[in-house]
Amino acid sequence: MASVEGLDVGRTYGALLFGASGAFGLSGIVVTQCLVYFKQYPEDSHKTKAMVLASWFLDMTHSAFVMLSIYDYFIKYFGDEGGIDIIPWPLAASVVVTALQTLLVHCFFAVKIFRSSRRNWYITGPIVLLAIARLVSASMTTYNMIRLKRFSAFMIPFPKTMFTTGLSLTAAVDILITGCLCYYLVEIRTRISPCSTMMIKMVDTLTLYTLENGALTCLAAVASLVCWLTMPHNLIFMGLHFVISKLYANSLLASLNMRRQLWQIHGGIDPSSDEGPSNAKQLGAESAFRIQNTFQNKTSKSTFDYPPSPYNNNADSVPLPL
Repeated sequence: MASVEGLDVGRTYGALLFGASGAFGLSGIVVTQCLVYFKQYPEDSHKTKAMVLASWFLDMTHSAFVMLSIYDYFIKYFGDEGGIDIIPWPLAASVVVTALQTLLVHCFFAVKIFRSSRRNWYITGPIVLLAIARLVSASMTTYNMIRLKRFSAFMIPFPKTMFTTGLSLTAAVDILITGCLCYYLVEIRTRISPCSTMMIKMVDTLTLYTLENGALTCLAAVASLVCWLTMPHNLIFMGLHFVISKLYANSLLASLNMRRQLWQIHGGIDPSSDEGPSNAKQLGAESAFRIQNTFQNKTSKSTFDYPPSPYNNNADSVPLPL
């Protein structure tokens, strides 16, 4: 960390303040999404609800650690410019909480890939292992931050490498997950009849969402990594790191909450509208595929089912990563 004489307030205290403000704002969105989820999907399985509660708990815990870190820097060490070099234990703890949130979300999307790949462990296994490795590196980072207590001491190669590895693995897993999900969505789209405009629209919407979702979390991790490698003597990287956990929580909840919207794109017909009957006929004519959105079963799966072909008595089924 910079010396007292060369302290850059904007890139140290300012970076922490802006990062914390962004994190708290995103945390508010997490709360809103949780409330929306429990209101719209009361019939979801207990496992899914427990996952949402766990994500919410981790988000609140992370916010508490960020708040305590800001208190330490702006109140406890007020007037002590050398205090910016100190690593408060809540700041160190926020790193491993971020990793736990990341692992939860990565495993959630890994399950989607597992179903879409027809239970292919050769694809899903490496993703899960890399996600666990990211948690291990973050745990070692937190341990060394608490042990060394100062950023100047944390800059030695081993703990510095652990933090670098954690952020790198985060970005790598995001890229793998996004690539796999998009691959299976494109595969599904190629099997849809050109006449099935509703199904094409649905898959295109889901593909675009997957790309945007994966890009957002990946860019946040990469931005923090780049700032850490190029500007380790200020705290811009930590300000960016504050928001990573929030982006993952929102990613998980948005993925769950968008199911009803996608269902409406495919079959949400308003019977009271003038276009209702004609849309219903069009939907029946275009159903080269049938979506089976099982909100009420315990597996919470969504699949595209091929209807029986007049030339083939066997119906095929392609899992849709919802």
